[in-house]
Amino acid sequence: MISEEFWSHIAVFDGVVTSHRCTRLAKRLAAAGEPAVLEFADDLAAAVYALDTPQHMARAVWDVSEPADSPSLPMSDDVFLYARLAVVAAGLQTWQRVAADADALSGRWQVASAEELLEVAPRALQMATGLDWDHETAVDMAAGSNAVAWGTIGVEEDENEEGPHWYSCGHGYDENAARDDFDTVSYALEKAIDSDPVWQAWWSSARVADLETYPYYTWTKVPKPRLGKGRRVVRVDFEFDAAILQSTSVPNLPRLAAEHQRMMLQFVQSKLGLPEIPPLPVLP
Repeated sequence: MISEEFWSHIAVFDGVVTSHRCTRLAKRLAAAGEPAVLEFADDLAAAVYALDTPQHMARAVWDVSEPADSPSLPMSDDVFLYARLAVVAAGLQTWQRVAADADALSGRWQVASAEELLEVAPRALQMATGLDWDHETAVDMAAGSNAVAWGTIGVEEDENEEGPHWYSCGHGYDENAARDDFDTVSYALEKAIDSDPVWQAWWSSARVADLETYPYYTWTKVPKPRLGKGRRVVRVDFEFDAAILQSTSVPNLPRLAAEHQRMMLQFVQSKLGLPEIPPLPVLP
């Protein structure tokens, strides 16, 4: 059930999502406290989820800023999400009409600006608690998530799927900076850290479930690393010099991977006041 309070919050937009109105709503939610922020996020997800049907996705939509004779927007997953957010921003009566009749989605909406709705709850939580956003809503807003509407109930999970993890590392690269052989070594080290009981014990002192590191290899000036802390996840963005990566020989890639993992983990240790990091696992 979507709360009446949610629709009273949405009325702030008067059908049009703007940065000013998003800020106004974020401040209102922050003043109400963390439970109100999380309830808004869950209600927003539920409202968007209700419009996630193949019939809705098949409809043509336009952005209000486009000329009258322009073609409809290509219905990608992102456009479909923003169009549904625009319907929600238009208010309860409009949302009810579109939810009941997919044809009502065809038309012009505040598609481009509606994306800003996604940032309201994270900004409000930051204002209220100082924490980064890591709340998982009860339902997903991504296209195709509504299993009843899309007929995907009963899809069996992969029996070989691995269990829960506390540590993950996602690599990013500037153009022409990626190296598959380096990725292979780095991911092997990440998995070894994740499964090592000594490292698990070290991370348990953080009292946060997950640690996510995002090394990024860039050709430009490397900025300072950044750490964001939520109730469930600590995230680190750490940039490295792509030139060093490219100049490293294949036999030395394990050493470079270990050096970069160590730098990121020591950064986490210093920022959170954790015990000294254990020795890194030795790969076979």
